[in-house]
Parts: sequence; C-alpha cells; structure tokens
Amino acid sequence: MNDKNANLQTPGPSRKRALVPGAVTPNLYSAAKRRRMSLADEDEREFEAFGGEFGHTGKVDVSDRFISARKDRAIPLQTTPRTQRIAKFFGLVDDRVLKFTDPITEKPGNNSYMNRHRFNFYQLLKKPHQVPPTSAEAHLGARKQFILALDGPGIPTDLFAYPISWSMRNAIAVACGYDVYYQDLTSRKIAHLFKLPQRNKGRLISIEWSPQKPNIIAAGTMNGEMQLWDADTTTRLGMWQEEGDADVGGLSWTGDLLAVGMGDGGISLHDTRTPSRVGRIEAHKDKVHGLRWRHDGNYLASGDQAGVVQIWDARASKALTSTNRWGSKMKHHAPVKALAWCPWKPDLLATGTMYPDGKIRIWNINNTIGTAPPLHIIPLNTSITSLLWSPHCKELLSTHGMSWLPRGGPSESCPSFVGGDAGPGTSRRRNNRERPVAVKTHLTNSLTVHSYPSLRRVVSVAAHTGPVGHSCLSPDGTMVFTICPVEEAMKMWRVWGVPEKAERRESVFDKCTIR
Repeated sequence: MNDKNANLQTPGPSRKRALVPGAVTPNLYSAAKRRRMSLADEDEREFEAFGGEFGHTGKVDVSDRFISARKDRAIPLQTTPRTQRIAKFFGLVDDRVLKFTDPITEKPGNNSYMNRHRFNFYQLLKKPHQVPPTSAEAHLGARKQFILALDGPGIPTDLFAYPISWSMRNAIAVACGYDVYYQDLTSRKIAHLFKLPQRNKGRLISIEWSPQKPNIIAAGTMNGEMQLWDADTTTRLGMWQEEGDADVGGLSWTGDLLAVGMGDGGISLHDTRTPSRVGRIEAHKDKVHGLRWRHDGNYLASGDQAGVVQIWDARASKALTSTNRWGSKMKHHAPVKALAWCPWKPDLLATGTMYPDGKIRIWNINNTIGTAPPLHIIPLNTSITSLLWSPHCKELLSTHGMSWLPRGGPSESCPSFVGGDAGPGTSRRRNNRERPVAVKTHLTNSLTVHSYPSLRRVVSVAAHTGPVGHSCLSPDGTMVFTICPVEEAMKMWRVWGVPEKAERRESVFDKCTIR
C-alpha cells in the first residue's frame, strides 16, 4: 500500500536556487506569463518610437485636462505597469493631474509635443473676439480718419474756451473772432449769424446751442457780455452785461434756463422768458471753466481753475444759491474744464484735469457726501480738454493737448534727492523734478476712447497737429467734432454706431383680444 501510494503522489516544483556557480535555473513561469511580458516590452518599444517621431524628450509637463474644477482626490493612473508606462509617456505620472494652468501661459522655450498639442486645442475652443456694432472699435478703430474738415479762422486760442457747438437740428456753429458762423450739415449750407461791433468789449469765447430750442444760441465774450440770438430769424433776443466785466467761462442749458460760469468764480442763472437774472451762485474762488447740467436738469456740476468741482441740487428750485450744494467739494490737483454726465447711469460724473495732473476721475454723486474718493481714476499725464459719454454703449471719449512725464519721473529714485545736501546743483535738479517735463506720446493732441467700467483703452487717434481745444457730440450720438486753435480747423469723426433695432416677435396676445 505504501509503495502504491508513493507512486500516485505528484512531487511539487522545487523552489531552491542553484548553489553551483554557472548552473542554470529553470524558467518556472508559464507560457502565458512569458507572452504578456514580451507584449509589454513590444508596447514600450512602440511608445518610445512614437515619442521619437514627434520629438519626445522624455519629460512632458502635466497636461491640462480642460476640467473646470479639481476633484478632492485625483485617482493615480500608474496602478499597473502598463498604465504607468502610458502615464509616463503622456506626462501624467504626477498625481496632480488636474490644474488650472492656461495653455498660453506656459514658460517660454518649452516646446514639447504635449504643450503644443494643448495650445492648438485651446485655440480651437477659443471664441473669436466680437466687436459690438456700437463700439468705437468698429468705427473709429476701423477707419482712423476724419470724414469732414472745416476752416475756422480767428477761433480763440485759449484752450479753456468753447468755440464750437452742435445743435439738435444738425447745425455746427463756430466763433471766429467777432463773428459767429454756422453750417447745416444736412444741406451743407453755411450762414453768417451775427458780428459784434469792433468797439465791443472783447472777442467771443463761448457759444452754446439750446437743446430744447435748437434755433437759439447763447454767446459770451471775454469781457462778460452775453447775447442770445435766433438763428431762424437772425435776430438778437437779448443782451446783458455780467457784473465786474468778468470774462465768460462755461455755458450750459436746461430748458429755458442758461447757466453762465464767470471769471470771478460766480455762476449766473438766466431764464430766456424773463429779462432779469433769476439766480447767482457765489461759491468758487476762481474762474469757472467747466459747467454742465445733468440730462434731467436736476443737478448742475461746476469746475474751476483751482481744481474744485461742486454739484448743485436744482430739484426743489432752479433759482440756485450757495446753499443748494449737493455733497462736499471734489478736489483735484489742476484746473478742471472737462465735465460729462453719464446718460445711461445718471449718478456718474466724469471730470478731466489739465496740466499738471492729467487724470480722468469718475465719481458717483451719491458718494460725494464726506471725503469719499472717486470710483475710478485713469492717469494719462496729458491735458484733458473735453469729455463725452456715448449714449449707445459704455464708452467715454476724451480729447487731449500736451503730454508730460509724471512728477519725479526717472529721477525719483536718484540718491541725490534722498535727504541731506548733495552738492550745489541739487536745488536746481529738485526744481526740474518738481516741474513735469513735456514729452510727445501717443495721447498727445489725440482723440481717445475708453471702455467702462474696465477702463480699457479702445482706440486712440492723433486728431490734430496741435492741442484739441474742444469737442461736441452730434444729435444722434455717433459723430464728434473737434477743433484745434493752432490749425484753425475743425474735423468731424465717426466714433460710434447706432444700435440695431430688434424685431418684435409676434405674440399670441396680438391675435386675441380680451373682452
């Protein structure tokens, strides 16, 4: 029995190593195992050949999987030898598979195959930049040329003057010395409105059409004389002399009420229906350059030579006095001429300063109580002579004059200005540093459009060879006229477009009526 059982027992495989040097250890793996190992070697050789064909250098950055958010725990891909080889080749060995890296922000000089592949795929998914049809980028940016030029001999050389105005009937008026001319841009007919006598007190410096009565124009002289004229009948409707023979600054209309900024710091209010003055504001200590009613006539903004901007509340009564100030003073570091109320957000007021500040500030008038700072500041280091909001899109236009380097400039970090006495030439260098140096930049004498609220510069065009004195907006809100005293010329620009009218969808209620 023992011999018979011994014959039926199958001996197990021996696991002993060969102890004799040179002896061959038998291969105990099965044929299927050897077949899988040979296929894995062939796969590895194929991947190496594939990488060599596309310039694979052996190390590839972590790929961007285009997933919006990373999971709490990334599942490792190298769980088996085969997946580990695949992950190594495609640069997925790192556990941090998901990342938020933009393919176009990769380090320069990294030209691996997978980076180029990610970048090309990103370009396929990237949406093209669409320019709105109302934006200045689609009009002024596409054609950086004026569409009409007119001569203006004898226009005021003062950059604080208002020598042009555009009426609601599409007529452009210009003050040339003692004369006022206007042209109907629809019929291109030019007419001479009136001429001041040579013995009159000073030349014309400011004119302004009435928006509600586009046939009436107001004109002010350098010595404080005001006149009202009717362009239809070519007759003078009124004339008066301001107190102290102070020169006229800014003019602004709301209905029949005309606000006049004066050189002595006062603001006179005149109603065309009454022969006498209806009000006077005495709050500024210097000449009032900027003056602008809000579109609804509830508020009046004024800016002076000292850089002080004030807002006046006219909701209760148009007969304003110094007690009707709204909020606190908005102080600037240079004279303020450019003022513009936003038509699609009435609480916004844009102000622009001249030399030596050169900044655009955008204020919310509801936050001017106290010492609240402006919402936005756009430093340009260029004189700002006028501001215009677009009524069709969220963009702001500014016209400019001279440019300069900021205070301090490159010499701000110079050791000779940091305490102590640096020698006999130090005081002269300090004076040069304190006075900005005039330079020519792409904003000099330009017409520039800014996007709001991003403050991105949409387009900038060199409008004239000299400083742009003033600008005005067309009745449809798409054209802008600029004037240059050095050139004695005016130019008309197509800046914005009119929004397309969306077709109204037919509703079921249009076919049915309720009895």
